Amino acid sequence: MKTWPMWIAGTIVLAAVFHILTIFALPYGIMDRAMAGIAAQAGGVNKPLYPEPATAAARGIVRPSPDLLYTACVYDVGARPLRITSPVPDTYWSLSMFAANTDNFFVVNDRQANAGSIEIILATDDTANGGNGAPVVVAPSSRGIILFRSLIASDEERASIDAMRRQSGCEPL
Repeated sequence: MKTWPMWIAGTIVLAAVFHILTIFALPYGIMDRAMAGIAAQAGGVNKPLYPEPATAAARGIVRPSPDLLYTACVYDVGARPLRITSPVPDTYWSLSMFAANTDNFFVVNDRQANAGSIEIILATDDTANGGNGAPVVVAPSSRGIILFRSLIASDEERASIDAMRRQSGCEPL
């Protein structure tokens, strides 16, 4: 009896198992590591982190731009919703939300905000109960990352944009 058909079948099964693990488990592992690092620096979940501008030596965020100031927040809306607030500067600005599997499920930028500040309620299906006038975003996972980005067009603007981003918040309701 020939054994090569068994080797081929075993190789195919093993490749399928590794493929499934890579596609479904790896994104969660990547986000768990990122969330643990951000939460440790911020002092816990639902607390903003205001890292220094990215340099070639310091890269806390994947593919950072040295022209952007970042604010990050690991969210946990399993028990109750989160109120996200931020002033919107007169430069490029964006707010992105990422689920526990790395999916980007919500984005708003300075052009869409149409105001000097923004307030959003982040919740799960179980905790969403109205935002008292603020838009409610339903997260596909109870944990994830919120990332604010602000463009620094010139060195003269850096201090004022940094002061504005430090007013950004993510706090439980």
